[in-house]
Amino acid sequence: MLEFDDLKKLLSDPDSLSTDLSDLGDYFHDATEYSAPPLAVLMARNRDDVTAAVKFCAERNIPITARGAGTGLSGGCVPSKGAMVLSTEHLRKLQIDPEAKTAICGPGVITKELTDTAEEHGLTYPPDPASYEESTLGGNVAENAGGLRCKRFGVTKDYVIGLEAVLADGSVLRTGTLGSGAGFSLGDLLIASEGTLAVITEIAVRLVSPSPPGTTILASFSSPRDAAQTVSDITTAGIIPTVMEFLDGDAAACSNEYEKTEGLSDAAAILLIETGDGELGVQASKIRDFCEKNSCRLLRIEPDHQKAEALWMVRRNLSKATKELARYWVSEDLAVPNSRFPELVDYVAQLNAESPVRLNSYGHAGDGNLHVNFLAPSDSPKIVAEIERVIDLLVDRALALNGTLSGEHGIGLAKKMYLDREFDRPTLAVMRKIKSVFDPQGILNPDKLLPDPE
Repeated sequence: MLEFDDLKKLLSDPDSLSTDLSDLGDYFHDATEYSAPPLAVLMARNRDDVTAAVKFCAERNIPITARGAGTGLSGGCVPSKGAMVLSTEHLRKLQIDPEAKTAICGPGVITKELTDTAEEHGLTYPPDPASYEESTLGGNVAENAGGLRCKRFGVTKDYVIGLEAVLADGSVLRTGTLGSGAGFSLGDLLIASEGTLAVITEIAVRLVSPSPPGTTILASFSSPRDAAQTVSDITTAGIIPTVMEFLDGDAAACSNEYEKTEGLSDAAAILLIETGDGELGVQASKIRDFCEKNSCRLLRIEPDHQKAEALWMVRRNLSKATKELARYWVSEDLAVPNSRFPELVDYVAQLNAESPVRLNSYGHAGDGNLHVNFLAPSDSPKIVAEIERVIDLLVDRALALNGTLSGEHGIGLAKKMYLDREFDRPTLAVMRKIKSVFDPQGILNPDKLLPDPE
C-alpha cells in the first residue's frame, strides 16, 4: 500500500513494517478464538518508531492495536477493523538497579526474563501470570496481570513505579519515577487500560528480596464445595499463603490425563497450597486442620521444595491439558469475595451438570478468582451459542455475589458487552470521558474494553 510506504520512510528499519500478511497470521489473534486481519503489522524497534507510527496514523485516522506476545485471553490485542498492529515485542531494554531494587524494562521483555535477571542480583519480581514464560511486561501492564502468588504479593499494578507511553497524538507521557512524580497519578490510568489510552514504551518496576519457599500442601476432596469452604476458612482465619490454587474434579481429571499424579484419579476437587514464610509449621498445621475439618480425602504435606515440584505439575499442566482435550476452548475468569467462593464453585458444578458443553473450573482461590473452561468438540453455531448462554449466566451470578467480570484476563472484546452490568451509566460515562481526553480521535484499540454507547 502506497500510504504505508510513506510510513516506512520514517522508521529506523523500513522492513519492520509489513503489508504482506501471508506469514503473519499469528498477529491476527491472541490466545482466544477471536481473529481479524490488520491492514499492516509494524514491529517497532524503538520509541521513535512508535511515535512516528502513531503520528502517521493519527493524521490519517487509521486505528492502532498495540500488541505484546499475544498471550491474552480477552481478545484485547485482536486487530480492530482497518487497524495497523503495532507490536512492541522488540523493545527489550532491561536494566536492574540492585541498590534501588528497581528495574527499567522495555514492554517487550518477557516476564520470566525479568524474574531470572532479577534473581542474578538476589532480587525477585513477584507477579507470575501463568504465561510468564512467554508473556511480555507491556501486555502484563495493559491487562494488570495477576498470577498464582497474587493474594500474598499483589498483581502487576503493585510493582509499577513509572511508565513511559506514546499518546494518541504522538506525544510522550512519562509518569512516576520516569517523570517528575508530581501531579496526578496518570500511570495508574494506563495500567489495565488495554491499549485504549496510550502505547507503553518503557516500564519501571520495583523488585523485592525473595522469600524462602514454604511447605507445599496438596489436598483432595469429595466435593468442590468442601474444597471451596476450606479456602474460605483459611482466608477468614487471616492466613495468607504464598499460593493457594483450586481445581475442581474435572480440571484435576484433565491434568491427570495429561500427566498422572498418584491419588488424584477420582478427586472431586483439589487444593494446592504453598505456605508463607515465617512460622511455616504453624501455618501448615492450621491449614491441615481446616482441610481435615472439611473432609479432605487425601492430604500430602511436602516441605522439600524440589520434591514439591512434582505436586505443582497438576496445576501447571492444566492449560496444556485442556487445549489438547478440546477442539474448541473458551476460558473465562470471574472473581468474587472469598466468603462467596463456595457459592460460585457450586454454581459452576450445577451448570456443568445441566449443560451439554463440558465445563471445569480452577483458580487463584486466595483472591476469589475462578477460571471457568469450556471444552467442546467443535465450534458449531449450536455449541458457540450454548457457551455464550452459560457465560451470560455465570456473569450474572458472579455479579450477584458482589463479584467482578474479570479477575485478571481483562475485558477486551470478550466481555465489553457485559460491562454495563457491573458499572452504572455515570461510571461508564466517566470512563468514556477519560478515553476521549487521552484519545480524542478514538484510534487506539477503539473497539475494546468499553461497551458501545447506546
